[in-house]
Amino acid sequence: MPAIDCIAVHDQELTPTDNSRITEILLHNRRLSLHPLLLPMITELSRHDRWLTLINPPTNLNRDMLAQAGALTGHIRSLCSRHNRYEALHLCRRALEAGTSHTVITWCDASRITPLPQLDAAACQGNAQAILVRH
Repeated sequence: MPAIDCIAVHDQELTPTDNSRITEILLHNRRLSLHPLLLPMITELSRHDRWLTLINPPTNLNRDMLAQAGALTGHIRSLCSRHNRYEALHLCRRALEAGTSHTVITWCDASRITPLPQLDAAACQGNAQAILVRH
């Protein structure tokens, strides 16, 4: 992973030329399944030493499906926010900061403003990366 300057992230907005630890996947059609894209990615990411954390995953992306895809489910933890999709970004930031996860994949509402600089700083602090699936 390339090193990034964590201090600069606090003072300026991220631009496409910055090295960021945040990846966004924007889903324009809720009826389109991302499982063909995400399952192989999740399977590979589950093979790392630290946790792979899923926040607000779709209900049909369950442990059985992950195991059938070859994921090491003992390395995956799934968190669900109780209130609304905005809470998911708070959980994402906390999971990134903790440093117990190498990757945090969060499903969140595309209409919400995403605090990318704060998430990137949290990812830097926890030596992690985030994937935001926005729908």
